[in-house]
Amino acid sequence: MPASDSTAVKLLTLARDLQRRKARERQYRFVAEGLRTVEMLLASPLEVAGLLVTASLREDDRGRALLAMAEAREVPLVEVSEAELASAADTETPQGVLAVAAIPERRLAPPSGPARYLVLDALQDPGNVGTVIRTAAAMGVTATVALPGTVDVWNAKVVRGSMGALFHHPVVMMSWEDFGRFVETAGVELWAADLAGVPLPSVSSADCPERLGMVVSNEGAGLSPHVAAAVTRTVHIPMAPEVESLNVAVATGILLYALRVASSSSQSS
Repeated sequence: MPASDSTAVKLLTLARDLQRRKARERQYRFVAEGLRTVEMLLASPLEVAGLLVTASLREDDRGRALLAMAEAREVPLVEVSEAELASAADTETPQGVLAVAAIPERRLAPPSGPARYLVLDALQDPGNVGTVIRTAAAMGVTATVALPGTVDVWNAKVVRGSMGALFHHPVVMMSWEDFGRFVETAGVELWAADLAGVPLPSVSSADCPERLGMVVSNEGAGLSPHVAAAVTRTVHIPMAPEVESLNVAVATGILLYALRVASSSSQSS
């Protein structure tokens, strides 16, 4: 659905503004860039305010298919120049398309049965955060919680890194106080990854609580004081002595897979 001139100017201005975290928090909007990310956004239930596209998008079948998806959803389309698109994009090559969409309202609901949570404690690298969100979704995690100090999960790099997982996997940004109350009322036990913890292979299915929150933290700073005080168990991934630590996204994948396997073993026994 082609947009009017006034809508076009507003959408381009908004997309540029949304490069800033404060603008995203004020407008409750975010930007998604690139063919794959926008395809997944259009296939999701999230509200899409509009698409900025360049003429090059109509030059191949994939681009035309994306435009057809947008038109089927009656999403406003604004054609802009390559330079205008670049001015609103975070990447150097946004592939001829950028979408502005609504940030969904998500809250943690008290679980009615077993639950697994991934807790991000001051993770600051957007690429890592996007990857761990994608991994959490793949491993069947109930929800991901981003505590203070963690990069804005609607940052354009996080959105790209999540490969669409953000559009369906619940990710909730919470203060420690709010999360602490949730943990207490929902009966969630907090574990954390730490080099001084119990070796992961020695953790059996019987050890895993029904409701568990796995905390991963900033590699340099370690656990925040509030989180460290609430953690009841720490685990670590045994490694060759020549390697001091793993990238947090890699470590998170190993931890979540191990917990998934342990949970499956417990349910089948």
